[in-house]
Amino acid sequence: MPRWLSLLCLVAVLCLVSLGDHALAGTVECMLLREAEAALQATTQSGGLLDVRESKALVTLETADGATLTQGCLAAIGGELEASWNGLAQAWLPLEQLEEAAALESVAYIRRPYVAVALADGGARLASEGRVEHGATLFHSRGVLGQGVRVAVIDLGFGSLRHAKASGEIAPDAVSWTRDYTRDGLEQGGAHGTGVAQIVHNMAPESELYLARIRTEVDLARAVEDLVEKDVDIIVHAVGWLNTGFGDGTGVIADIVGEAVGEDVLWVNAAGNHAQRHWIGSTEETDEDGWVEFAPGEYELSLRAELPGHIQLALTWDEWPEANTDLDLYLFDEEGREVASSTNLQRGREPPTEFISYMADPGRYTVRVRVSRGWRPVEMELFSLGHDLDPHVPEQSLLTPADVEGVTAVGAIGLHDWPDGPHQPYSSRGPTNDGRQKPEIVAMDGVTNFAYPVFSGTSAAAPHVAGAAALLLSQARRAEQDLSRDELAKLLARWAVDMGEPGWDPAYGEGRLTIKLDPARGERTITGEDDQAVLSPGCTALVRVALRMPPTQMGGIELVEHLPEGFTVGETEAPEGDVNVSDDGRRLEVSWPVVPHGGEVKVRYEVELSAELAPGDYEFSGTVNDEPIAGQTVVNVEGEEDAGRSITVSAGPNPSAGSAVRFSAGGGKVAELKVMIYDVSGREVYSSGWRPGPSYQWHLQNNDGTLVANGVYLYWVEVRTEDGERMRSEVDRVLVLR
Repeated sequence: MPRWLSLLCLVAVLCLVSLGDHALAGTVECMLLREAEAALQATTQSGGLLDVRESKALVTLETADGATLTQGCLAAIGGELEASWNGLAQAWLPLEQLEEAAALESVAYIRRPYVAVALADGGARLASEGRVEHGATLFHSRGVLGQGVRVAVIDLGFGSLRHAKASGEIAPDAVSWTRDYTRDGLEQGGAHGTGVAQIVHNMAPESELYLARIRTEVDLARAVEDLVEKDVDIIVHAVGWLNTGFGDGTGVIADIVGEAVGEDVLWVNAAGNHAQRHWIGSTEETDEDGWVEFAPGEYELSLRAELPGHIQLALTWDEWPEANTDLDLYLFDEEGREVASSTNLQRGREPPTEFISYMADPGRYTVRVRVSRGWRPVEMELFSLGHDLDPHVPEQSLLTPADVEGVTAVGAIGLHDWPDGPHQPYSSRGPTNDGRQKPEIVAMDGVTNFAYPVFSGTSAAAPHVAGAAALLLSQARRAEQDLSRDELAKLLARWAVDMGEPGWDPAYGEGRLTIKLDPARGERTITGEDDQAVLSPGCTALVRVALRMPPTQMGGIELVEHLPEGFTVGETEAPEGDVNVSDDGRRLEVSWPVVPHGGEVKVRYEVELSAELAPGDYEFSGTVNDEPIAGQTVVNVEGEEDAGRSITVSAGPNPSAGSAVRFSAGGGKVAELKVMIYDVSGREVYSSGWRPGPSYQWHLQNNDGTLVANGVYLYWVEVRTEDGERMRSEVDRVLVLR
């Protein structure tokens, strides 16, 4: 090591020991000085970590107490301020002047920029198969193509973008805005962003694309500010950030993303490809040799490099943002020789992070962590960027900002495993390190794409979700309505097809992405004379059906009602509807050619009961645009001999199996009925409230209107008779299986 750099390292150590809370001088990572030394000697490219050009390095300066760092402060030492945001400054500094920069009064800390990772795992030409499997083509056939929706892609590079546009894979006029925050050129940095943008374009071809190329956290912050100002609706970020927090949705990247989420932007993020490249757990150091134990008596994790290339490892622990425990990260080859290390100092002011990037030959390598100072048991997390770890922990393997509250995190299922699974083994899993449920949803990867021969990884899954959201939002706006970020996210989750364990699970989230045009819905009530719930032979019943077009579409509504034998349709009222009754009087059809977005129409018709009708339960069935009608389905016809009969309750699927469960109360004169649904842990899932008549049809929704997961549910039914008596059934079970 050159003598001047040895002295600088010594000075840095002394500064770190002596600095207090009111120190005027900044500190600089010792690792940063080592990389600077390597760059000056021109023996390495710093593992691709320190961006060095013409003897200057791109660094991040954290300013003291949020002070503003100006170009004038850096000019005297040959530095160039590139950008700043909220107490962070991004600058090019001469390698030999890093320590001088750290001594500036306004500088608290100098480090290399945070590491961003493109979450792709390979790479085709042609349209993604996901637009068919996810349901986008149905929207396209109705003319819903994402019109009026702005989707931003924030990525690390948009290589071959001009070729994708020239070939028609991305329509030239689809890209409304671009900006390169790195100043190196939009099409530098690889074609990852182009692949992401093409999938969004496949899903929502008339949405407006906003493309932003970034490299550092300051670039990201500037891009978010500009895109929020541009009123974008959706941001897709198929990128993860390492060592910026402890997986609990906090830290500088989380703060930046939170700016967009707070402005009602739907942020869609790839979950990560690190289920097999991640370890997290409580650590011990029991034998006082300094080496941390990953498990009792286990001091190392192993990995295998099959080809020459970089081994990159990121270590952090739960002492954010300033660590008192000083841990160091080491890499050894199969002969047990130390080949790389990261020994940043942590003495109460610095973040708990270590990072290694080592150009490795093929072979087996081991990873160890050593206590340098201030040991206490800590929760520790390690990510390997490109190599599987043994052992590894798939759970809690999300990369920031997939862990941020309000972000829609997306896992992956491969094209050839759609629709039954399993999920991709590398797809990062939840929950977050503070126990929140993520990811929210999974979508398809391994698809055909212009940028890659096969586009794999959660990077390919995330833009499918962003494109689907653009279609839903576009459809709502055609209805002169809008959807908030929260409403849009809930709609995606509501229609997801449940996979894995019933309900949310750490691999599939709420399930796999499937969008559909929200169907028109109808609800039926049936009453006897004078609004009595019980019918008798020869009487006239009144049926009311309310039908509603959802806000996400407009079009025609067709009601079809089928009456049981012995019942015939009488006088019918259906304003502006076209009414047809079958010759036998048991089938009623009513249609409206156009119903506006969110519009409601009603039908009221009389039903004549045959005088010879035998007592018993009789079932009505009907559909609205081929969807089953909710509400009352079964009516009870009673004779004199039925008076005083005990109440019985039954439950079973209606004819459109898997779409609803019908509950019927038989016996006595039932005036009203209430159904209560619980999960197996005893938590209330749904309450129908009091409904007229002896039956009710539950359409497998919870109290929020979201479809419940497949599984076993508990229920009981309470009834009120015409005499005011209340009766309640025993608790029973019903199986939901769509």
